Amino acid sequence: MTLLLIILAVIVIGGGVTFFLMKSGKIEDKDGNNIPDVIDTKIDAVKETVKEVKVKVKRVKEEASDVIKSVKKVGNQVKDVTSAVKGDNRKGRKPKQK
Repeated sequence: MTLLLIILAVIVIGGGVTFFLMKSGKIEDKDGNNIPDVIDTKIDAVKETVKEVKVKVKRVKEEASDVIKSVKKVGNQVKDVTSAVKGDNRKGRKPKQK
């Protein structure tokens, strides 16, 4: 409980100091929203990075699904190889399913 109060006190004191420095002009806040401009620019950079990561994740998912399909086809071919080792006759291609 005391640890929680100490953490809360540190956060409140840090916020108060930041607010005081903004009002005294030491930290810039050009748009007047009580959020320092440094933090605003970092938030914008993080948003751009998140957008880029989402696009990359989507592309990776598409490629992974293609790889999974290919691996399944290879698995089916492995069964044919084992039957060939046993000496069974070749069955030929299976007709495509619609």
